[in-house]
Amino acid sequence: MTALAPAPQSPTTPEAPRQRRWFTALTSWPAVVGAAAVGILVVGLSYQLATEGGNPNVRYGVFWLGMLLAMLPVTARVATGDRVSGYWGVALIGVLTYVPKFLRNPFAPAYHDEYAHYREAVDVLASGQLFRPNSLIPIVTYYPGTSGITAWVSALTGLPVWASGQLVLFTAHMIALFGIVVLARVHLRSAAAGALAAVVYALNPSEMYFDTQYSYEGIAIALFLWVLVFASLGARATGRRRAVMTGLALLCSAACVVTHHLTTLFLVLLLLVVVAVVAFRRWRSRTAEGAGVWWVVFGGTVALFGAWVATVAVPTVAYLSPYFGGSLAQLSTVGSEESRSRVVLAESPQPFWERGLTAAAPVLVALVCLAAFLVLRKRLSQWRADTLTLMAFGFVYFPSVLFLLAPSGAEGARRSWAFSYLGIALLAAFVVLRWRAAPRVRWFARGWALTLAFTVVLVGNVGAGLNDPYRFPGPFRWGTDTNSASAEARTVARALSERAGAVRVVADRYTALQLVAYGGLTVAAPSEGFPAWELVQTATGPSPRLAADLRASGFDYLVVDTRMAEQPSFIGDNFGPTDPLIGQATPKANLDRLDAVPWATRVITTEHLRVYHLDFFLLEASMAGTP
Repeated sequence: MTALAPAPQSPTTPEAPRQRRWFTALTSWPAVVGAAAVGILVVGLSYQLATEGGNPNVRYGVFWLGMLLAMLPVTARVATGDRVSGYWGVALIGVLTYVPKFLRNPFAPAYHDEYAHYREAVDVLASGQLFRPNSLIPIVTYYPGTSGITAWVSALTGLPVWASGQLVLFTAHMIALFGIVVLARVHLRSAAAGALAAVVYALNPSEMYFDTQYSYEGIAIALFLWVLVFASLGARATGRRRAVMTGLALLCSAACVVTHHLTTLFLVLLLLVVVAVVAFRRWRSRTAEGAGVWWVVFGGTVALFGAWVATVAVPTVAYLSPYFGGSLAQLSTVGSEESRSRVVLAESPQPFWERGLTAAAPVLVALVCLAAFLVLRKRLSQWRADTLTLMAFGFVYFPSVLFLLAPSGAEGARRSWAFSYLGIALLAAFVVLRWRAAPRVRWFARGWALTLAFTVVLVGNVGAGLNDPYRFPGPFRWGTDTNSASAEARTVARALSERAGAVRVVADRYTALQLVAYGGLTVAAPSEGFPAWELVQTATGPSPRLAADLRASGFDYLVVDTRMAEQPSFIGDNFGPTDPLIGQATPKANLDRLDAVPWATRVITTEHLRVYHLDFFLLEASMAGTP
């Protein structure tokens, strides 16, 4: 493989010195850091505007004004500076892609998964034991990596649990970006490739909000990348260095296994493909290319994951199966009558221009990947098998976009982007370096083209990620995980916990988040076999079967938020997918009825929340007396 040539000098014209001076001033470190600081303030202003309501075009416009002001100068510095400048630029980009989510809710959880992980870490710290039960996301119990490291940092530093979690997550966020730097340098054999690939990876749709939430994937993705880093280094080393790199790869694999199931599954599948391609290349060309290292890392990861699932995290298979099977089934019905309830980007205040860029971003990324493919296909023998495999992994991104059309597949699609963008980052860095080295393209034209491409992909990818209530704070809106939270619910959670202890409670899905996170209560998980919603979503109350199940399971309390009767849930339901009133507000009469039945006694009342103690003996007696 011929080394990639350095970028040519700009042509000497009367305008060239002036352009160079202007560009040098724009990309000087004082200007870059100053623009980043001002940009962060503008992003904060957009959040303030969001809390006041009003025209969504204003807050979206202000947000992107701030992000582009912050991101464009540092990206230009990375693209044109030396290696050290590139590393500092990657660090600043790591900060800038972490800040929007941090400013969204800096002091407490707001996303659904954050409540579960926060409570898990609180319980681990309080008890000094891992594997604490979790009623919001039960599988979290069996993957204690996130809660364990958070509790350890909190105990070591004295920081609150939430602040400790943010520190851990920020560290993982930065480590992941520098993992991309090392991977690109190793596989593209260019010092300039590392920082460029990290910039591209930072554009992935999950980077700014999804993977910066306090959750196990945000930490596991860094481990995933460093398994590949150490394995790649080991495959290119000899002797003791090879053994050390292989051992470090296995250590990261073990940490990934105990942190997140889906990340480990992606790791196993990717390693399987790498091993297969490396083995095929070895058979065809009789070149080892570090095959032994990849086999050891793959075999070790499979053994660790298999042992963990078989002996500790037994419910993993049952937990993941519905997402894979359900999303495929739902994807097959796209366009049918049954699928009309889900339309991508519908029922959203997202401006039309961001929607347009959301649609354009995958097309632009596809063109870049196609350009890389057309160049690489003529030189496959000049690249190592593991490099080609990691590049090809980027093409997984494109079919994953289709799964946004399936309710069960949307979350899986979002979770996959942090992995598949590894390949896209390598492909894009390869294309940019070759284009930058081409003498026939003027630097002025390249700069504007790259700036436009960067803007389209950045804005479009963020738009493809999470919805408006996840991205922006705002006034209270019933039926969102984020903007349905209230100090009132937190107060009730703590009051009920102090009054009755860690009791079992039936509540709507939004109030339940607060009850678990701040009260340590156990909440019901409604399903077809356990329709706990019958207490409030029907006019007659619970069936005898549900009453017996509630009594046997010890659900002695019911928490009702009266705002569920004022407007339909933003996301459609109050008690999950089996809720019989999807798309409808709960009839007020259903809630008022609870004050008239003998088996429900109101014990706590606030402006909007009511807590009832349930007496199942009286409930069964009233049922027995019903003709």
